[in-house]
Amino acid sequence: MGLAEVCKVTLIVPEYRVSEAIRDLYRFEWFHIEEHGVELDERVSKIHDTLRKLRSELDYLVSTFNITVEVGVIQQLLKGYQVRKEKIEVSHIEELIEKIEAEVRPLISTAKKSIERAKKLREDIRNVEVLLSSLRLLKDYKIDLTVLEKFKRFYGVFSITEQKNIAEIKRSLPTCMVLDIPLEKGVSALLIISLKEDGEKVERVLRGFGVKAFSIPPELPQNLQEAYKILEERYRNLLEELKESEEKLAEIRVNSGPKILALREAVQIVEELLSKLNVKTGFRRFKVINGYVPKDFVEKFKEEFDKKYCVLFSEAGHHKHDENAPTLLKNKGLMKSFENIVAIQGYPRSDEIDPTPYVAIFFSIFYGLMYADLGQGLILALFGFFMYKRVYGNLKEWAKLLTILGISAAIAGFIIGEAFGFKIHFPFPKPEVLHLVEEHGAERQFNMSEVLKLMNFTLFLGIIHIVTGYTLAFRKALKHGDYVEAFLSKLPTIIMYISGVLFVLCFFGAGKDMGKLMSSENPVPYLGVPVKVLSPTAIGMILASILVLVLGRAIVESLLWKKGGFIGLAGNGLLEVLDNIIHFMSNSLSYVRLTILLLVHSALLLLLNTTWQALGFMSLPILIIGNIGIMALEGLMVFIQALRLHLYEFFTKFYEGTGTLFKKIKPSSNYIDIVFRE
Repeated sequence: MGLAEVCKVTLIVPEYRVSEAIRDLYRFEWFHIEEHGVELDERVSKIHDTLRKLRSELDYLVSTFNITVEVGVIQQLLKGYQVRKEKIEVSHIEELIEKIEAEVRPLISTAKKSIERAKKLREDIRNVEVLLSSLRLLKDYKIDLTVLEKFKRFYGVFSITEQKNIAEIKRSLPTCMVLDIPLEKGVSALLIISLKEDGEKVERVLRGFGVKAFSIPPELPQNLQEAYKILEERYRNLLEELKESEEKLAEIRVNSGPKILALREAVQIVEELLSKLNVKTGFRRFKVINGYVPKDFVEKFKEEFDKKYCVLFSEAGHHKHDENAPTLLKNKGLMKSFENIVAIQGYPRSDEIDPTPYVAIFFSIFYGLMYADLGQGLILALFGFFMYKRVYGNLKEWAKLLTILGISAAIAGFIIGEAFGFKIHFPFPKPEVLHLVEEHGAERQFNMSEVLKLMNFTLFLGIIHIVTGYTLAFRKALKHGDYVEAFLSKLPTIIMYISGVLFVLCFFGAGKDMGKLMSSENPVPYLGVPVKVLSPTAIGMILASILVLVLGRAIVESLLWKKGGFIGLAGNGLLEVLDNIIHFMSNSLSYVRLTILLLVHSALLLLLNTTWQALGFMSLPILIIGNIGIMALEGLMVFIQALRLHLYEFFTKFYEGTGTLFKKIKPSSNYIDIVFRE
């Protein structure tokens, strides 16, 4: 658990051996490249241009064939996800690029020919459809185009145009009779009759819209009936050809889709490798590659690289912090799932404390408390297990997290003895920890004394959570060697908070009478110590911690180190005290939401379950749909509230989350497996 230490490594490689170094690093895997610039060598820049063109063409194929790059969660759940990775074996990076290009070119050529063929067929079909519609119109209405040419006093023209042009044509020819009849797909037949002297104007307007007088194409018989029959036959043939072409495209999509995705991913991997490893270094004949290796892999790295290249090591991480050092998390198993929660705030720096173990414990407890239900918890856990079997990648970690949270909710539901809002009567002895809901005949209501007991417990749990956050802040300051911050700010804050909690307990033990704090024999709640014994200690610790916060840093930094004015530093200390008091109260009360969310969850189920009392088995559909709705709504609300308690009440005490995650030089891939052989 926690963070793994890393060491900074510098490889000095002769120019002619760069490909070999890339191959060796890729095979080693556990190497994080330090990125300083993006200006590439001229040779690498040309390769990048080639790769960009290949990726652009592959993106075009993905778009044209509508190939799914990222399978959605719903689709994974419904159909599952299985993909067979394409494997490419090469000796060096140049061979990899050549192999990718050799496989991409014929694939793109074949696909483009099929795409262009289908496109051409669709255009031909559209043209034939328009011509068929026009001939059908002439045939059905028995229109003889030769009659238009015989008019002596009138000018007539029959044409085909797009429907969007008709309104403008009519406005341009207000003195003419314009008759339009819709044909196919946004196209209309247009018959214009005007006076003979307006004929030239009509022709000019039609030319402006690119419209010509309709005539039977010269390659067809000029007889209307014969031309129509030939066009019908041509139309059927074109439809058959288009069907065959689309079947071929579908076949390419099915057979070559995985290959296209694999090659696309391979191009992206090579692009990323070259951009990271081939930046300008200022040397003509050498390349300098900076990166980081986990400390556990240092010896292995030396064995593989010392004999081939010049290797320089410098420690980074926990003992000697390097601002550029990446963060390598080493949580395993169930704990790893909670890294997704931490990542919402950001990854820890290499010199920070990994909060994942603490988040795993507290988040599970908080979620279980707010969602306590044996039945719904088990369903949530089973759904998480089902999801784990169906999905891939990081979604598997979310599925594991969902399973853990479901089990936590089920355990909490077992403790309060409820499943789907109904009271469970176990056939074996059960620890009677909490009776949240009590029954009076057919009536069910909350037991207020048990609610208060639960509220006290959640407040106590919140105190532990907050103290843990302050303790981690103290530990972080010690780790960074900031002893003034640790002992004059963080430690007094912890003491002040704990003392404040003890003082509040003494106050309630004294019967909320401030005058009896020093004399009351009453026991302090939960502790059993007489109030008059504990209250002076608590008050003294509060005053002592306040004095240290106000004057400690001022004395050390102003009087001893001469780093600032005494009054200014003391004023900052006083502001810190006031800020602590405000945060102590608001942060602690925030944990009451654990009780409130459980009450909301139980109240919704109590309301829903009244249908069972009224309708019996007839209410089963209502109960099933209602429970699904409550699970979806409450599951999300509870998750958000548990997350909020960590982001605002916990992480703010000690955590920054500005780290850069350690990325292996060999990235995780979905469709391609690149293997460098000796």
